[in-house]
Amino acid sequence: LFEGKILKEGSTEFLAADEQVRRVYLGKNFKLRSRN
Repeated sequence: LFEGKILKEGSTEFLAADEQVRRVYLGKNFKLRSRN
């Protein structure tokens, strides 16, 4: 949620790659690591 609304929906990979999600939630240095 962002400002009371769902910002984006999708898979972990999709959300981690989305520029707006990265800016609002994850930060520019976020890196999604594989579970392997």
